[in-house]
Amino acid sequence: MLGAVFGAVMILCTVISFVSVRWIGQPPELSMNPGNEEIGAHLFIRLASQISAGLFIVFFSFFMLLLFVTLLRRERLALIALWLLIMVLSALVTQATVPMIPFVALYSLLFVFVLYRYGLLALAVALFVGHLWVFFPITSDFTAWYATDFVISLVICLALTIYGFYTSLAGQPMFSGLLDD
Repeated sequence: MLGAVFGAVMILCTVISFVSVRWIGQPPELSMNPGNEEIGAHLFIRLASQISAGLFIVFFSFFMLLLFVTLLRRERLALIALWLLIMVLSALVTQATVPMIPFVALYSLLFVFVLYRYGLLALAVALFVGHLWVFFPITSDFTAWYATDFVISLVICLALTIYGFYTSLAGQPMFSGLLDD
């Protein structure tokens, strides 16, 4: 459940980073989306790409954290090194400009925080939800030809979030205190 929340915040950071250049009067940046190559691909191919990308990034970052801890011998220095690495890689992938850097730094900080505080599974879910905008164009126009795939992927993300909420209750009734008067 926390992974889904942090994934939504990561999407928000990414979208705001592209809009931030308009706040200072420059023309908006184009979102260089690695998922654009697969926009016509089948829904299950894009879902598989979303899952594999999230898992690869999670295990790569966990390996890099382990490597940094081994090399630097201090956990905080390793976390800072991982944050800098994720920030540089994110800035390179999104082709970030100067006004976008604070939001890329915030995204990277969230990334490292979720990995350190909540672990691999929460980060994998956060990246799965965060990659929703990468592999499925987000739209509010439900008559668009790509809206069906977005709605299906959104329903899958919401179902994972609801399942995480349900399992976090550990068998307790879902709305036990709300309806009691």
